[in-house]
Amino acid sequence: MPTFFEFTVNAELKLHRWNAPLAELGRRESLEMSGLAYYELLPRICQGRHDAVALVLETGSPLDLPGHRFPCFSGGVKGDVRITPASLSGSAGARVTIALQGCCEALGSLQQSRHLADLGKTASMLSHGVRNPLNAIKGAVVYLKNRYGNDANLLEFTGIMEEEIDRLDRFISSFLSASAVSFGRERNDLNALLRKLEQFVALQAQAAEVALSLDLADTLPAIEINLFQVEHAILNVLNNAIHALPRGGHIRVASRYEAAPAGRCVVVSVQDDGPGISGVEGDFRLPRLASAMAEGRGFGLFLVREIMQQHGGSLEIRGGRGQGTTARLLFPVCGSDA
Repeated sequence: MPTFFEFTVNAELKLHRWNAPLAELGRRESLEMSGLAYYELLPRICQGRHDAVALVLETGSPLDLPGHRFPCFSGGVKGDVRITPASLSGSAGARVTIALQGCCEALGSLQQSRHLADLGKTASMLSHGVRNPLNAIKGAVVYLKNRYGNDANLLEFTGIMEEEIDRLDRFISSFLSASAVSFGRERNDLNALLRKLEQFVALQAQAAEVALSLDLADTLPAIEINLFQVEHAILNVLNNAIHALPRGGHIRVASRYEAAPAGRCVVVSVQDDGPGISGVEGDFRLPRLASAMAEGRGFGLFLVREIMQQHGGSLEIRGGRGQGTTARLLFPVCGSDA
């Protein structure tokens, strides 16, 4: 399916108006569009030795360039170009329409790498920034524990909070000194982790008036995972489900030992009966950094997918509008454990 770029330039070849796909390209490149020459965002459109847009401005005659080849890191990509004269508040201008056939894979990979580098910088800043409020929260938890130590329920939950704060602090230290891939793994029982997480989000679900139930397999093989990363991944999915559900909604968390195309695996599924989502596949493959920072979201499913890939597994999203949503985390079981 072709991509359509349409824009208008003034006599200096600077962008005057542009359509949404070109605006999106500018956002990916972190460029300010106003006052930008078109060839600073797109490859220059040439007719022989001349700039084709400048040529239309000079002659006042439209120009068609079918199958025009745009330079690209991987050789080139073709597009049908039409350039017509335009009047801009009494001055000369030109309107350019490009129907681009396909895309430059190398350029796409480069943009993705640049985007992931931006995500890494943001994550590093976030890790540094989280530490001070984390210490403040820990201090408040210790105070509550000492002040109301005769309340058994409070002691139970403050104990969980202290444990998770310490784990998060260790994770931040590891994150800032090493890559996520180098984090250690140990054999763990996912059923035990799911029971713990049920307890962890129980109050949050209760406040949202959402029911939460477990449907765990009788036995599961222990698998080698980074416990903090996997806990974070499942919590992300649970939080998404809680936030998506209206009052009276229900979340079912299940574990199973299943056969998959790549072999046997342990599957954790989080199923809700909410409004459902569509088009999620593209959303979690590469979140938009600007919108994620502005809205405080966009990283959740992307991070879950990355964690699953680091464990040799995968993330599946099933459902659609009005059908609820099921997120499945597939952990491979290798060797004699299978």
